[in-house]
Amino acid sequence: EGWAAGVTADDDAVHAAFERSVAALEGSGLRAETVAVRLPQMRIQQLSHVVLISSLFSMRLLAEGFKGSSSIETPRSDDDLQLATQIQLRIGRKLSVMEVLAARRVRAFALAQWRRVLGEEVDVVLTPTVPMTAVRRPDGSDLLGYTDATLFVQMMRFVWPGNLVGLPGLAVPTGTDSAGLPVSMQVMCAHWHEADCLAVGAELERAFAKERRTPPLFVDLLADQDEPEKA
Repeated sequence: EGWAAGVTADDDAVHAAFERSVAALEGSGLRAETVAVRLPQMRIQQLSHVVLISSLFSMRLLAEGFKGSSSIETPRSDDDLQLATQIQLRIGRKLSVMEVLAARRVRAFALAQWRRVLGEEVDVVLTPTVPMTAVRRPDGSDLLGYTDATLFVQMMRFVWPGNLVGLPGLAVPTGTDSAGLPVSMQVMCAHWHEADCLAVGAELERAFAKERRTPPLFVDLLADQDEPEKA
């Protein structure tokens, strides 16, 4: 029996890689059938995700005694966070209890919606991991940090559902753009159906294996690791 793969379209340059990924799955051994899915109330779900992660990050650091670079609880300079990060954390602390509770209620609704989609309409949902390739970091951001809420929300356009309701997912490299920057696709599936994600991910890896390139600036984190000691 063929698979039903839910897809969402995007207007960015990443769209071409997305279309190639869909075509690869349709022609694979999975015999995937593509289905355009519509998910209502996505904007309010995304806003709820921002509220929840902002409050959780802020309260977690508050519980650990961190209050910023001028705090007596963090006298060492290496404990300080950049100014942009401190601003984001302070915004999270300004959220009210009612706002956080409302976001939690939306998360319960979102969980039911995603369970329905991934249980009745499709087996997996395929999207670009992010709707753009890497953006250039502004000058001076290495010292002061950098925050752009609009850009952050745009970059999280496809990945926040997994974070909000805990959906299993993985990202598979599917090539590069004209500047050589990497592009990848995200596969999400229902809870306890990780095997579905792995099967689709394996098909995409096989389809784009020849297009994988080592980027000009690449650090192999495992290259200098010592061999494990034998027992």
